[in-house]
Amino acid sequence: MSKVILVTGASSGLGEFLATFLSRQGYIVYGTSRSIKQDGNNFKTLTMDVCNTTSVNEAINLIIEKEGKIDIVINNAGLGLASPFEHTSLEDIDRLFDTNVKGVIRVCQAVLPVMRQQGFGKIIQISSIASEFGLPYRGMYCASKAALERYTEALRMEVKKFGIQICLLQPGGIQTDINKNRMVSPIPAGSPYRESFGRCYEIVNASVSKGYPLEPFGPIVKQIIESKSIKAKYRVSKFTEKLSVVLKMILPASVFEGILINHYKI
Repeated sequence: MSKVILVTGASSGLGEFLATFLSRQGYIVYGTSRSIKQDGNNFKTLTMDVCNTTSVNEAINLIIEKEGKIDIVINNAGLGLASPFEHTSLEDIDRLFDTNVKGVIRVCQAVLPVMRQQGFGKIIQISSIASEFGLPYRGMYCASKAALERYTEALRMEVKKFGIQICLLQPGGIQTDINKNRMVSPIPAGSPYRESFGRCYEIVNASVSKGYPLEPFGPIVKQIIESKSIKAKYRVSKFTEKLSVVLKMILPASVFEGILINHYKI
């Protein structure tokens, strides 16, 4: 019997790619977002807003009614946020954490009783290599992904005895349309951060087109799905991004900060 897979944030980017790839592999895939449409997709689609508990529960219940189970959840829905911290609005921070942190929590809390009753299930949390750093002008985004990782580490231990496995998939910069889904809090005229942020933001945007391709993610996620036992974290990124994690651990903080300041021209 084919595995039933739920992919959140499947209307574009990595979520859409994974939902399409996994459907072509013969899995029963449900892709969700707030405004997803069936037209042109080879996977099943459901409207679901991860920021709305009722919406999440209704979508999960509908899958159970139709399929009788959920084997895999890929929590991919997320937002970006880039702004000088001093000018970052609390409303934008609330929206970011409601999606990247509480949104994943809502989905997990909805599917865990199902998986616990089944006696099996896997949850793949799409994090970011940015969770390992405090990147200039993206501190709140980094914080949201770090929060996701810490509670996922705890959750792994809590549900292991029920046959539920959870892992983090940690991409670096990838070739997606994340620029369209990144919030930028307004910067007041005359702000002392304006020029510095502008240079940094140009580098961030330009890096997307030079990012890691999506294609390798398909086989990696399929391997996670089919593996009997999975690792806690899978880091999928360029060598330089993986190296940066190591450098942060071994270099003095002032030296590593200097590298980031120089890279982002701030």
